[in-house]
Amino acid sequence: MTGDESRPASGKQNLIAFCGLYCGACSFRVAAQDDDRKHLRDMPAKYDAYKNAPMDVCPGCRQESRRSQCAIRDCARERGLTHCGLCRDFPCPRLRRFNDDGVPHHAASISNLARLSETGEAAWLREQEQCWTCACGARFSWYRRECGRCAGK
Repeated sequence: MTGDESRPASGKQNLIAFCGLYCGACSFRVAAQDDDRKHLRDMPAKYDAYKNAPMDVCPGCRQESRRSQCAIRDCARERGLTHCGLCRDFPCPRLRRFNDDGVPHHAASISNLARLSETGEAAWLREQEQCWTCACGARFSWYRRECGRCAGK
């Protein structure tokens, strides 16, 4: 694999969270982009306070302007890593706690990072996009894995 094949298209890298989440399937992101709150309906109760808030597309944790607190992001940045799967301590206790915290979409973090390290960013992003897109082109999200367009057909 050449360096070009492993690098994602411009801007797509922002869809790879340091912790291994695929931001392209974020329920809040997809709901805002598709103007469809159905993506928020089945999210865990811990997110209830945000489900009726004005919808806005999160820029992702890679954006320099991102001000939210994230110890995983801060650690990866301090180590100069593009994601935690490249760390010599992978998977560390902090990442294991995140992966095992009971939030359903967090449970894929460690396996996502292992696959990301194995395939490279561009291939992983292609896999994720395919996984989270219906054959008709509609997008799925973490808590909405059925297509609103194709349902009932």
